[in-house]
Amino acid sequence: MIGKLKWEDVYLLWNNESYNFPKILSDPMTAKTVFVEYDGDGYIYGFDWLQNNTAQARKELIQKNSLGFLYFTQPTNKGTIQTAEMLMTAKNEEELAAIWIAATAKELCDHWYENNIGRYATMLHMAACEFLQTRYYLWHHAMKRLVPEILIPPSILNNIICKNATPIMGLIQMNTILLKSTWSILKYSSLKDEDMPEICCRINVLKS
Repeated sequence: MIGKLKWEDVYLLWNNESYNFPKILSDPMTAKTVFVEYDGDGYIYGFDWLQNNTAQARKELIQKNSLGFLYFTQPTNKGTIQTAEMLMTAKNEEELAAIWIAATAKELCDHWYENNIGRYATMLHMAACEFLQTRYYLWHHAMKRLVPEILIPPSILNNIICKNATPIMGLIQMNTILLKSTWSILKYSSLKDEDMPEICCRINVLKS
């Protein structure tokens, strides 16, 4: 049977464990913004993830051939794109932490080994989603991936000992730092700043 964790306890664990990691863990996300020339119907606007070693080439492709980018460039997927949008609109460190925990823990839920990674990852995911559900429209259950990669080596995942959620929080924080060091978020738009659309994943009025 899978237990339940309170978000307050999960966020306290995040903060306690974050002292072991550099400040990059809690820094807000920024996007590489590319203006797209477009004179067709509607507008072009969106987010995606880019590996740092391909970011410059992708930006140049968008600027030189916006239609080619739209129709021939494979995006990551809907789940990771929504995560990027959520990270870019987070209002504080607590929301950022909840997004990273929920998204990364969902990926770790697939690791149902004897070391209980899947069990505790599920508990962390559920607690973070409970906090986020009054702030965001959450990921659809059919979305297959919520972060671009799990960069923790399988040898660690297979051999880590889990007696509680603490080791899983460490895995989430390690993976977050690795992702932030090797991937970037791209924002592409044909709009001027004052014409930016409303972010669709954000719930405007918080429930009391």
